[in-house]
Amino acid sequence: MKKIIFCASVAFACAVAQAFTLVGSGALAACGTVRRAASAEEWMREVRPRVIEFFDANIYGRLPPRPTKLSFDLVERGSAFGGAAERRQYAVRSADACGSHSFEVLVYLPHSGNPAPAFVYPNFSGNHSLVDDPSVRMFDGYPYGNKRYERGARKDRAPVEEIVRRGFAFATFCYGAIYPDYTPSTRDAAPDSVWRMFSKDRWPREVLAHPTWSWGSMRVRDLLETIPEIDQAKVAIAGQSRMGKNSIETGVHDERFKLVCANCGGTKSLKFLPNLVYPHWFSEGLKPYVARDRLGQPVEVLIAQAAKFPDPLFDQAEFAACIAPRALVISAATDDRSSPPAASRMLLDRADPIFKLFGKSIGWHLKEGPHSITHEDWRFFMDYARNELKW
Repeated sequence: MKKIIFCASVAFACAVAQAFTLVGSGALAACGTVRRAASAEEWMREVRPRVIEFFDANIYGRLPPRPTKLSFDLVERGSAFGGAAERRQYAVRSADACGSHSFEVLVYLPHSGNPAPAFVYPNFSGNHSLVDDPSVRMFDGYPYGNKRYERGARKDRAPVEEIVRRGFAFATFCYGAIYPDYTPSTRDAAPDSVWRMFSKDRWPREVLAHPTWSWGSMRVRDLLETIPEIDQAKVAIAGQSRMGKNSIETGVHDERFKLVCANCGGTKSLKFLPNLVYPHWFSEGLKPYVARDRLGQPVEVLIAQAAKFPDPLFDQAEFAACIAPRALVISAATDDRSSPPAASRMLLDRADPIFKLFGKSIGWHLKEGPHSITHEDWRFFMDYARNELKW
């Protein structure tokens, strides 16, 4: 499988060239160390388990356990997009020793006549914000920034009707329903998250956001297994920014996701992460390698700061490579200061040799513009799934 590079236009080809130049520099090459393997078998047997354990223990934290009770209740269904799809709304209900938890998932199924490939997309603002559909239930939990979004207010984030008309199913839920992303981030969200239904003796030393959000995506994947209209061999997860990072986390831990789409997030070296800005995202174990309290710094500044800290045993490149031999695509933006494209290219170029052990390669997309997920990104995801994975 060849590496695919999509650019929106030639107008910003210089930005691509700059990213490649920075990635090839000695300064960037010094950030982090890549533990190689001589074969795919050695990677899977010897290296991959160590990488995952390092990240679980020191970077992102431990996943919540699977609940003792789990059910999926269909709460609403109807026709959508002029009859092109069926809309279904589910309540995912969990229970364990200390209580229960539920969250809602919006699913659109194309009327294609065959089981459809699917995208799972954790959203920031509530299911109702992605579509104008008046039948979609309003989200009453804690959305991003604790802002109340109007119906269809964030339909710029995902072309849901186009996705469905191209033959893909689409499943979405609000990440804040799993673990509230409180502002300020120093507020402890664990008692208000899915962790509240588990007895304290099952809580890890640190209860953190990312593995908890991944738990939510995994429960959605469980839901999709009960829907015969979904092709179970062709399910992807896509995420933007912090949920781009989380899409990698989810894909590493749940091999049922055959394509991971990380958009403007999850692709920086650990030594570039703003761990002091978001203490609920990262373990205390990250602090020996980075102490950043600012966002949006140029990659040159990140490199200079990183030089002051030791390299971690494994870096984000190895963690992303744990998705192999399944598919990974990285989408970046030329003007993204939160996740600079040069940093994303660094990860791609360092992780891609591991994918090549399996005869695979990482997909790459660079669009013109700021930190965002747009319809252009989704078209890249769909084109990649169709053309490269033959979905």
